[in-house]
Order: sequence, then structure tokens, then C-alpha cells
Amino acid sequence: MTPSIRPLTQEQRQAARKAARDAVIRAIGTKPTREQFTFTTISKYSPAITRLISGLCFVLLLAAFTLSAICLYVIGSQTFGQAISSRAAMAAVGLATVLSAEVGQVVFSLALATLGTSRSSRRLLYVSMAIPTILALTGNIQTALPGHTQSPFAWLEAVAPPLIVLSTAYVLKEQALESMERRHADERAFQEALAEWQTNTAIPEDHPQWRQFYANALRDALRKANNRRQETLSQMAQENWRVAVTREMKADVWYQGMEQEGEVALPFITALRRLPQAAMGKATPQK
Repeated sequence: MTPSIRPLTQEQRQAARKAARDAVIRAIGTKPTREQFTFTTISKYSPAITRLISGLCFVLLLAAFTLSAICLYVIGSQTFGQAISSRAAMAAVGLATVLSAEVGQVVFSLALATLGTSRSSRRLLYVSMAIPTILALTGNIQTALPGHTQSPFAWLEAVAPPLIVLSTAYVLKEQALESMERRHADERAFQEALAEWQTNTAIPEDHPQWRQFYANALRDALRKANNRRQETLSQMAQENWRVAVTREMKADVWYQGMEQEGEVALPFITALRRLPQAAMGKATPQK
């Protein structure tokens, strides 16, 4: 029954090979995406606990910021007002003092999580963080303590808010570091999966099951090419399909080796052609 099956053309075999390559890629799986690795790395803390800590940090930061900001606004505007008696300028300077002291603490503390990669950069950030902290402490002490130097609560009210702002910024910095480490681990897992996928799909012919995929594609192509011979196809046994598929696999390599055989046979053919001439030369009598 196999000889009655019409063989494939070169274009049909090429299409079958392409179909086999596509089937291998589908079997390997789709190309990995970053979204698939977003939560690959699990945090050592519960997400609910992390969100709770972040929320409480912002509440605490707002409370401490308010206490310290009032003192800094007053001392900043009054100190500047002694030189320039402009209410608009005094208000602007008071607001700038608050932002320089309180926001500076938070900014330089969080910057350690991303920019503190070397000793010199960390040293610069620590010094930059100390300057607004000293400014906040000095402004709070000078505003809250006059007339209350004997009150322990007055000292705490003056000193605690800037330090709480600094400590809260440190907690937020550690959470930011942990988040960045998880994102980096997720990105590394994604890049490894992507590199493995690209390696496996670069040459589908190297897949362990390539011959099976190619044989399936050739069998489908033969069925399509012999669609009008359904009776013959229905009588094809597994061994007949193996013979037919093997014939198609060898169809594109039937000429391999012919060049080498021709090169080997060429000297022998040349020698045979020269034999009659040599024989005629020997038969010719000498004069």
C-alpha cells in the first residue's frame, strides 16, 4: 500500500518541517513574561504585616512631622523676620525651613537604599542626613524649651519629633530595600527562564523528541496530499506509515555523497578512456 501513496513535493516537506518546528516550540511553552515572575520571590514577612507597618509609618511620620514642622516654621520665620520685615517672605522662609529639615531627613535616609552603593556615597548621604536632623533638633529646642527647661516633657516634645521622623524614614528605607531585593530576584528568575527558553527554541531540531514531531508533521502532510485516496489511507497500518514517513525523511538527502563518489570515480573513468589510445599506440608498428 505504501507505493500507492503520492509522495510529497519539496515545498510540502519544507512546510511539514516548519510545522514540526512550531510544534516543538509549542511543546516547550510560550515565551516567559515579566508578569509571570512578579511574585516569584516570597517575602519573609506577611504582605498584610508589611502593609500594616507601612501604613503606621506614614501615620507616625505625619504626626511627628506636624509637631516638628510647627516649631520649625515659627523659628524660621521669626529668625528671618528680624532681618527683613516682609510677611510673605517670612512665611516662605518658614515653609522652606520645614521642608529643608523634615523632608531632608526622609529624602537622604531613603536615598541610602538606592544610592548608597559605595563608602564615599554613603558617607556623603549620612552627612547630608545629619545636617537637616541637627537643623530640626535645634529649631525644636529653641522654640519649645524657653521657659520650660525644667520640664522633662518639654525636652521630649522638642527632641522626639525630629528623631521619630528619622527613625520612621529608616523603617521605610528598610522596607524599600527588601522590596527592591525581591524585584531583583524576580528579574533574575525571569532572565534565567527567558535565556533557557531562547536556547531551547533556537534549534528545535536538537529537541529530544524532534524526530517524532517531524514524523507526525510528515504524516499529516501525506494525508493532506492524498486526501482523495481515503480508502487507501484507511488501510494504512502503522508499519506502512513508518515506511512512508521514512521515505519522505530521506527524500531531501538522496543526492548526498554523490559528489564524493564522482570525485573518486573520475580518475578511474579517465584511465579507462586512455586505455584504447594506449593500446593503439602499442599496436602501431615502428618505422
